[in-house]
Amino acid sequence: MQDRGGALGRLIRWRASSRLAPYLYVLPALAALALWNYYPLVFLVDLSFHRLDATSPTPTWVGLENYRELFTAPLFGRVLRNTAIYTGLTVPLSIGLGLALALALNRRFPGARLFRTLFYTPVVLPTVAAATVGLWIFNSNYGLANYLLGLIGRPPIGWLTDSDHALWTIVGIGVWKTFGYFMLVYLAALQALPQSVLEAARLDGARPWDRFWSITWPLLRPTTWFAAVIALILSFQAFDFVNIMTQGGPSNATNLLVFYIYQHGFQYFRLGFAAAIAVVMFGLVYAITALVSLWFNR
Repeated sequence: MQDRGGALGRLIRWRASSRLAPYLYVLPALAALALWNYYPLVFLVDLSFHRLDATSPTPTWVGLENYRELFTAPLFGRVLRNTAIYTGLTVPLSIGLGLALALALNRRFPGARLFRTLFYTPVVLPTVAAATVGLWIFNSNYGLANYLLGLIGRPPIGWLTDSDHALWTIVGIGVWKTFGYFMLVYLAALQALPQSVLEAARLDGARPWDRFWSITWPLLRPTTWFAAVIALILSFQAFDFVNIMTQGGPSNATNLLVFYIYQHGFQYFRLGFAAAIAVVMFGLVYAITALVSLWFNR
């Protein structure tokens, strides 16, 4: 009886340890995720309810005061509008251009690999270098863009110094920097499609547009969902181009949410207020991402 009891105890302990083992394997990853992702988020939310600035070097609880000040600030509406325009343009343009190039380059012809490399180069180009190139091209006095306009008899444009053009210039540079990534993503997806289905449609007399709209595009739906989420996140992280090229100007015409956070956190040293802006931005990104996911998972 003792042997049976001991065996039963060992069996129970073995089953308990076998059930616990998977959790022990993932524990280091969960600990790192909690330390580097969840704890900063909780700390950020907590900081947004405090005043922490040059006049109050120790955190002081103010409740929703930072949020009330944020939503009543006239500049916040302008920043939201700029961010909405930037996101609303860069996301579809970068994805659409990437898809169009992927469809064009998803075939064998002389120079196809060269074109793929050229279009992907801006993605791996350091952002500081890309911003420097943009400053040279769109300089109001000696930039390449105005030089080309002069060749056709057009007056120069203040690409980065005119509030009517600065945001559109930043949008163009943002699209140029990211469309190559989505081209590569779509190329990989196109090459993984079942070619037998496309060939059967071609033999049945389906035109190229019909094959794309009825077969290729539906099969690319998961890829498009992934590209939309990544493009959305990248658009809300647009900081380097604004910081290097315009500093949010002229007249806050290119001031985006992430640069607005940087201004209040590291220029004005209003860390509590900057945390409130960051929480609002996180909520916007999360909500829009959820809506995009619901749309693609219908």
